[in-house]
Amino acid sequence: MTFTYTVSDTPSDLTKVRYYIGDTDSATAMFTDEEVSMVLSIESDDVGAAVISLIETAMAKLAKEPDLQADWLKVDWRRSADNWATLLGKMKERFGLGWQLNISALDTWRPDTLLTEAPDYTSDTTSE
Repeated sequence: MTFTYTVSDTPSDLTKVRYYIGDTDSATAMFTDEEVSMVLSIESDDVGAAVISLIETAMAKLAKEPDLQADWLKVDWRRSADNWATLLGKMKERFGLGWQLNISALDTWRPDTLLTEAPDYTSDTTSE
């Protein structure tokens, strides 16, 4: 497992990604350099998109972990998952990747009238 985190005035994309996801300690590293580099490559070297992708991967890893309780010891992954979800929201906002525009058609008349074309509302049909 290769781990690199070098603080400098001109950090590499790998260092930036590690900084944003908090994966900065080699003793507790979640991702190898190769994994981070692969995600950067998949995301066309977009640091923000790579950060989002790796956070989602970390959340997927946590989702597979079972909760554990033995006597006085309790391991609940829910709190950690909640923290990752909060971080995901913050990083989407920071990198401008949080908003998605969903567009759908909206009928301008009642669809249950069985009209095949929109009615013409331009003519005045009221009598004075």
